[in-house]
Amino acid sequence: MLAARYLRSRREERFVSLISWSSGIGVAIGVAALIVVLSVMYGFDVELKNRILGFSSHVEIQGPDDTLADWQPWLHTVEENPSVQRAAPYLSVPVMAAHGSRATGVMLKGVDATREKDVASHMVAGDFQALLNGSPFKVVLGKDLARKLGVDVGDQLNLVSPAAGVTPSGMAPRMRAFEVAGIFQSGFYEYDIGLVIAPMRAVQLLNRLGDRVTGIEVHLADRNEAARVGRELAMALPPGAWVRDWMQQHHSFFQALRMERLVMGVILSLIVLVAVFNMVASLVMVVMERRKEIAILKTIGATHASVMRIFLMMGAMLTTAGTLAGALFGLLLAWKLDPLLAWAQKVSGITILSGDVYYIDHVPSIIDASAVFTVILVSLCMGLLATCYPAWRAASVPPADALRYE
Repeated sequence: MLAARYLRSRREERFVSLISWSSGIGVAIGVAALIVVLSVMYGFDVELKNRILGFSSHVEIQGPDDTLADWQPWLHTVEENPSVQRAAPYLSVPVMAAHGSRATGVMLKGVDATREKDVASHMVAGDFQALLNGSPFKVVLGKDLARKLGVDVGDQLNLVSPAAGVTPSGMAPRMRAFEVAGIFQSGFYEYDIGLVIAPMRAVQLLNRLGDRVTGIEVHLADRNEAARVGRELAMALPPGAWVRDWMQQHHSFFQALRMERLVMGVILSLIVLVAVFNMVASLVMVVMERRKEIAILKTIGATHASVMRIFLMMGAMLTTAGTLAGALFGLLLAWKLDPLLAWAQKVSGITILSGDVYYIDHVPSIIDASAVFTVILVSLCMGLLATCYPAWRAASVPPADALRYE
């Protein structure tokens, strides 16, 4: 086959052959880098969704004001929807948490401990069920927050509410000591460093809110149905109800992830583009070196189309070889990326991913079949389109001029 023969240049043309194959290697590197990066970005997206929704509701309902007083009928209406797995009221207020000389601002969340299922599965110390027994003034808090404040199970944690209380010296913030009943680890740094969970009644008493709640958290059997169920609940609830699904609650965060994934894909596509331009240059050099042979082919009857086909086949061989090699290497690297990085961290002693910066402390590489297919398709198309110019140059070689001085 002439295309394969032209890629195996003669001894004096090895430089041209080297450039041709190096362009194929460049395509392979670009494709592999794209697949690995897109797999990591997709893995981050999936992992963060799982971790956030492990501690967050699929649909959140709030009233027109900061708190909701007559929430029981709303809860009954929500539970009537067949797609709702469970629903529960909650109360969130910002407070100051203090232990000894250490203090920090946190979000205090009051929950119905009999209905709460997510936190119990993430406990690393103590027992979430302890919130149901004895005094209501007990809390569970994130692992990073416990480390920051220096508290452990059984210690006392002072919570200071912004709600003012009357004292002999005048108005002052309300403060109450809570017993630490347990410590959880969600794997999502924002929750582990800034969330304290207590029984609903204790939070209401601390803030003098009576029976008022912030809203209702709704969990579904299928989180992908959140948008539809949210619309149904908005129509079923009284006017003024504010219904948001998890995609709306975290819209900016996940939109930023999608944009970052797109930008990284575009930037790394430039690697493939540079390799493709290198391929164009190398094929043009092949055309210049093979002018005599092209002219001979034309004189013995080779048509314009057949000459173009030879060089299109050369470009296709380089592009296909580079793309497939890059895809295989990229898939293998994406599959084993997390253990490879874990080994590198262990050997070097350098923390590549810090949980307080990236929310997670490992690389959740997940291969997205559609993204891999798109990368392969785009790479092949770019390579084939770029080959058109060298093929046209080859077909345009005038036989008489090429053989005049031979």
